[in-house]
Amino acid sequence: MASSRPLLLAFPPAGAGAGLFRSWVGAAPPAMAVHPVSLPGREARFNEPLPISIEALADQLAGELRPLLTGRYAILGYSMGALLGYETARRFQAQGLGAPEAFFALGCNAPDRMVLDRDPFHNMEPAAFRQALIDLGGMPLEILDNPEAMAVFEPVLRNDFRICETYRHEASRGVLRCPAHLLLCRDDAFVREPAAMAWSGFVTGGLTLDWLDGGHMIAGPVFDALPDLVARRWLERAQDAHAGARKAGWR
Repeated sequence: MASSRPLLLAFPPAGAGAGLFRSWVGAAPPAMAVHPVSLPGREARFNEPLPISIEALADQLAGELRPLLTGRYAILGYSMGALLGYETARRFQAQGLGAPEAFFALGCNAPDRMVLDRDPFHNMEPAAFRQALIDLGGMPLEILDNPEAMAVFEPVLRNDFRICETYRHEASRGVLRCPAHLLLCRDDAFVREPAAMAWSGFVTGGLTLDWLDGGHMIAGPVFDALPDLVARRWLERAQDAHAGARKAGWR
């Protein structure tokens, strides 16, 4: 049975799948339900073809997720997931389903500056690619140094980097008619604050920011605490929007 609680659609980062957010499903506060978004080419969808582009994947996910949008919803995307969640939300909006009440971008530059002050990862030689993954963090050396594991994992990750790094923003689809909230890590070497703050140009409802401890790939208590933080910020954004609507009605 579908939850009657407001729904948070959680989009994973490059190389990851819905399992990253599995712990959030049970840990989510009463104010929201969490739906981890499953992507083709990994986990239960391992046998499905890898996506050819962010746009094609957003088209596919918009169709798959549409039946879930029976009430209030928000979107959270982590790194690549923020770009994918943004494009999926623009499709919901264009289909008359309405924009999310809030959009959360965790560890992601704005859509028009996904690759900033670095070389693209997807076409690096193996040694450079391995070092880039080490610099990103979150990838155990036991996997990086295991040829069999990398034979499975590396094509997925390179493809995810490719579809992000070759993405070009299409302005004609319009902006999201909702507020955005950034979640940035203090030691993230791959996201620049000015480039992330540029998300303000892709939404109509303003932009707010929380700083987190850690690097680009976060885990442990910081990651586990995010559902509560997201729920609080979502409620604040909803209250701000309601107050704004009431104020406009009094004019």
